[in-house]
Amino acid sequence: MTRAPAELRLVADRAAKALAAAGVPSAGDGVAVAVSGGADSLALLHALRALAGRRGWRLAVLTVDHGLRPGSAADAAFVADHAKALGLPARVRTLAPADLSQHRQAGPEGAARAARYGALWPAADELGCRWLATGHTLDDQAETVLLQLLRGAGPDGLAGMAVRGGRLLRPLLGVRRAETRACCTAIGLEWREDPTNAGDGPLRNRVRQRLLPLLEELRPGATRALARTAALAADERDWLDRLVAETLAATLAAGVAGGMEGAAEGAGDSQAPPHPPWATLPDGAPTTRGAGTARLDAGPAPLDVGPAGLNAQALAALPVALARRVVRAAARQAGRPVPDAAATDRILGLPAD
Repeated sequence: MTRAPAELRLVADRAAKALAAAGVPSAGDGVAVAVSGGADSLALLHALRALAGRRGWRLAVLTVDHGLRPGSAADAAFVADHAKALGLPARVRTLAPADLSQHRQAGPEGAARAARYGALWPAADELGCRWLATGHTLDDQAETVLLQLLRGAGPDGLAGMAVRGGRLLRPLLGVRRAETRACCTAIGLEWREDPTNAGDGPLRNRVRQRLLPLLEELRPGATRALARTAALAADERDWLDRLVAETLAATLAAGVAGGMEGAAEGAGDSQAPPHPPWATLPDGAPTTRGAGTARLDAGPAPLDVGPAGLNAQALAALPVALARRVVRAAARQAGRPVPDAAATDRILGLPAD
């Protein structure tokens, strides 16, 4: 048997390590690979194909024709033909204008992304695949960190993309874009170039074509350093998530206790909240803000801060950074849209910028 080229083995090895750290997929699981025809997704497909046999994974190929540019149908046909040549089941999904227009509030790029995943997930289910894998690379991660910085994101935004997010897998976050191209070249595979990626329209394109090359010129290794920032922020977020869950439970308990006491005793100050799990956090974050009640009308029903929900006094006692996380976690737990930064600060009674 011919040994796989070193370039393919490099990509496959990094994908294997990323998935092993995430603990998925399991033997027998189906993995639908989202393939656009570009070098990144084709390298992902061949890397997973190199890994699947020994691990008992079932692979399938999905591709989406957005119908937004000439040649997109030919790209989808190219992917379907390549999947057939590899003996893999494939599905092609073609988006209609209505699929995009229902997400128009997210902007052209956001609408295309939302519509794409709206087509990919049902197709993955149709093929009996538990997982959907995409070819996002380390370069994509660095671009995401820069975009989040430009938007004024906090630590969670700087964490960028995760290898595993629910059923979505991104095995190539440790692989450079140049390495996926080298992989395709080594196995004799020509990839398709999306001409819109070379345009000067979306901000991501300008970050990719101008900002990252400039940063690499000023500081060689900048792309890997930005991806490292994402990994560090993700570690911090994972640790904080456990603390936030404990704190949310305490503030909700305090809110219920305060409401019951008010009903039983009438008007008067509620008891102080129980000794909070955040008391051992280091000091330093500002905590002075309003301690009244607030509501965020961000969904079918408002998110309450007060005796019936989050305890406002307990929230006011938290460091600001933790309080913000608790409010967002409460929204998620209640099944409501997660408030943005400005809305979160309004709930907490913090002054606007």
